[in-house]
Amino acid sequence: MPHVLERLDDVDWARITHAYGPATDVPDQIRDLCAADPDRREKARWQLHGNIYHQGTRYEATAYAVPFLLEVLADPDGADKGELVLLLAAIAVGYDESWLPDGLPIAERRRTAEIGGMVLAAAPHPGDDEWDEDEGDAAYVEALSDREQEAMLAHVAVSAHEAVRQGLPLLRALLGHDEPGVRAVAAYTLGWFPEDADASLPALAALASDVDDALAATARVSMGLLGVTTEFDDPRPLVRWATAIAQTRVFGIEAGQEAIDELRYWVREAGRDERVPFLDGDLVGYATLVLDRMSLS
Repeated sequence: MPHVLERLDDVDWARITHAYGPATDVPDQIRDLCAADPDRREKARWQLHGNIYHQGTRYEATAYAVPFLLEVLADPDGADKGELVLLLAAIAVGYDESWLPDGLPIAERRRTAEIGGMVLAAAPHPGDDEWDEDEGDAAYVEALSDREQEAMLAHVAVSAHEAVRQGLPLLRALLGHDEPGVRAVAAYTLGWFPEDADASLPALAALASDVDDALAATARVSMGLLGVTTEFDDPRPLVRWATAIAQTRVFGIEAGQEAIDELRYWVREAGRDERVPFLDGDLVGYATLVLDRMSLS
């Protein structure tokens, strides 16, 4: 078990909350990610998906948990790296369908979140006299204006994104992992951090023609989200799909007829490949989103 997990108890989990109240169960769940028993690890991931990332929502406890999740991921002897990366990606962006095909507007989200930290700090927390054991901070939140509620939620989400951002060097290192699936989810995650494009793009470009077509496709889509695209230089169908996605992301309607025709082909033919993490592998859905955005469907 990584030594840093000994610091789990330095966090006052009883004072911060997740989807079900005080986050006192999070330390043991994170420790269980290092268990020898695969069923125990799977249960811990399922529980974390439910409490610090519940149906796309992030919570105050989420950003506190991320450094420890990154330490588990960094353990060279650790298991389930692909699943952990996907959890971190979900924490960073929520449901990716909310942001595709444009990518995550993190600068805009930061502006929305500007007052959110103050709003959250003023909320009642477990142990405060104002804290309701049954309702939590519901009364406080309901009394906020729409702008204040939006800012608080944005602050929590941006804090989670920033926490995952600290692990980008590790994610870039995982692009060299011996399992294509781990490399693919790492490549997928890097596409959600446009502010770090300069550091991520060379590593992604090195995978854009990988022998694993799903990995090459994922790398190309992430490159497109970061503002760079490639040519139609690979005949594999999945890679052509990704090239069209990336070209239309970068150039829009100016991408050219080949890219548009490629996406129209996928919409007609229907297809799914769950090795590609975007939209859970819904290739048709992604192509449709792009064409709809350009009013070409």
